[in-house]
Amino acid sequence: PPLEVIFSWPPANTVNPESRGTVTTPIAAVLSPITFFIYFARLWVRFRLQRNAGIDDWLMVAALVFLLYSHRNSLAYPPIATHHYVGCYYSIYGVHIWDVDATLFTIQRKLILSIEVVFVLGTGLVKISILLFFRRLGSRGTSKAFRVITWIAIGFTISSTIAFSISPLVGCKPISAYWEQSDVTNIILGKEFDCNEEGVAITVAGVVSTFQDLICALLPNFIYWKAQIPIRQKVALMAIFATAYAVAAFGAMRVYSTYVLFYETYDVSWQLWEIWNWTLLELHIGVICANLPALKVFVKRYLKI
Repeated sequence: PPLEVIFSWPPANTVNPESRGTVTTPIAAVLSPITFFIYFARLWVRFRLQRNAGIDDWLMVAALVFLLYSHRNSLAYPPIATHHYVGCYYSIYGVHIWDVDATLFTIQRKLILSIEVVFVLGTGLVKISILLFFRRLGSRGTSKAFRVITWIAIGFTISSTIAFSISPLVGCKPISAYWEQSDVTNIILGKEFDCNEEGVAITVAGVVSTFQDLICALLPNFIYWKAQIPIRQKVALMAIFATAYAVAAFGAMRVYSTYVLFYETYDVSWQLWEIWNWTLLELHIGVICANLPALKVFVKRYLKI
């Protein structure tokens, strides 16, 4: 923010600052066991029981790395007031920016950068895995147009994932300028940095990601409605794939919150709390949606339902 904006902030309250609460950790604590159970159930079915794992399954294995990083970022920071790097989560997110220790601004930016890249790569792998799964399901009994659209969606998702994961890393030259521009000393000295318009890049990436979520939600309709299966099974499949619409909704909320962050407020730490919660919901529900179809085999085999 400009120097005049910083000087207009109220005095810092680092003892008992106003907070938006610790919602992120409960969200992760509730969704993570469900996500990982369904995730590993899918891998067990495909690799162990059916022994017919495809590229979509291996991509889901790769996505686990990014999911674990997301899980760590949401649970690894204890809800205490601390100024150490490992435990700074609750002192830089969910409180007003003027109540954050100014020495943590650069740490905040480093965390944001890592989360941006990890989220794009993780969700990109999940969406590519889902689309490859649709391609396999629709290899027979679907029109050529469906198969072409699926391949176009796969290519679009691959290219956008690569582009939007690289974009934050090359947005500033050198990369250290990404976090050094938030250093209060540099702001006071009026130091200038060579950085692209971050708000535009992240907002566009969010819009594209949400559009891809909608594609993943719409494509299954052309598979299960034409499938020669009882209507009850069609409804069950529709309910499973309908979770993808929730993912798109969370993505849309994340895009809106991101727009507010860059264009309507300088209270970064307060707004980031909202963005991170939408991000966490989008990521977990997306992984659950991607792995739900394989859960039926696991449940029948081991739970006898």
